[in-house]
Amino acid sequence: MALLDANIVEQLKVYFDKIDEPIELVAFLNDSDKSKELDSFLQEVDAISNKVNYTKKNFGEDKALEELAGITRPTSFTLLKNGKKTGVNFYGIPGGHEFNSFILAILGLAGLGKKLEGEQLEKVASVQKPLNIETFVSLSCTHCPEVVQALNLISSHNENITTSMVDSAVYFNEAKEKDIQAVPVVFINGKVASVGEQTLEQLITTITNA
Repeated sequence: MALLDANIVEQLKVYFDKIDEPIELVAFLNDSDKSKELDSFLQEVDAISNKVNYTKKNFGEDKALEELAGITRPTSFTLLKNGKKTGVNFYGIPGGHEFNSFILAILGLAGLGKKLEGEQLEKVASVQKPLNIETFVSLSCTHCPEVVQALNLISSHNENITTSMVDSAVYFNEAKEKDIQAVPVVFINGKVASVGEQTLEQLITTITNA
């Protein structure tokens, strides 16, 4: 059964066909049902246009790429451009409210989305140490996409920053261990940096102070 509605596929084809340099989606999978579902989802995205291409690997098969992209769990995927790290990862399937975050990440990396300018760009560019930023979300959360999208935008302007959406339902045990009671929760290098709704400006301040 198709995961993507036919009308959505037609709309995405229009956007994807505007992409100049193809975006690559590389998944890291295991034998779980969620990994199989993610595989099906990304195959459907791959079929929309030759400007967005999908490759799957078994988790642990390509440790060099996992390390480069900052991938630490199976049932995940990273976005590459010209074979290079973009700093944007997803853990789980970006469905529900996070579907837009996924599509906007592709378009943003292709140069078709929002860009940072002026003081915001200067602040983000000033980050010189590696930051691994993970946002735990639920796919039904209405405040989560704004945070995920802002962080993806930020990471696209500084190669020292890696940002990941983590579906807390897929990684339930980890979310429980981290005592996540409400989402979104943003972790920077393993430490809680923010909880709840955040604006782009607030997130830039949080990151530059990390």
